[in-house]
Amino acid sequence: MIVSLDGHAVRTFADLHRELGRHRIGEVVTVGVRSGDRLTAVHVKLTRLRPHSNFPAIGIFPEQATDVRLPLQVTIDAGNVGGPSAGLPFALEVMEELGRDVARGYRVAATGQLAPDGRVIPIGGVKQKTYGARDAKMDVFLVPAGDNARDARRYAGPLRIIAVRNFQQALRALATLPRKVS
Repeated sequence: MIVSLDGHAVRTFADLHRELGRHRIGEVVTVGVRSGDRLTAVHVKLTRLRPHSNFPAIGIFPEQATDVRLPLQVTIDAGNVGGPSAGLPFALEVMEELGRDVARGYRVAATGQLAPDGRVIPIGGVKQKTYGARDAKMDVFLVPAGDNARDARRYAGPLRIIAVRNFQQALRALATLPRKVS
């Protein structure tokens, strides 16, 4: 786990990006890495990850490490779900399990990678996921704002698309729908 860059704490992607931005391609930086209880300093020559980019990189694509502690045991059987795009629907289901009426009578589908800070990150395959939600006769489909929402609306037909930028906005959008009576 990367914990620092040239002595500055790194806890998030934003921290890492900010610290890398203080340097130039070709410079050598000291990266603090934690493995279990062991802390190691690694010297890395900054490079570029994309051919025409002038932004320095450490030569890897890091993933956010997160340790989440909830007031209940959570076990998710993801079945054949691959990739991170079920983060938003899993989080919404946890809220349901905690006793919050998130769906309010609606048949809700959702997709989006959920960042540790609550942001909903764009995903791939939104066209197929929109068709799936539509075919399953969902009432609403929560999708990441931006290109994902634009693409989902293109294939939604009668399915209501709700674009969200973060988890709180997703909860608020569902809470403000008039309660559906069956």
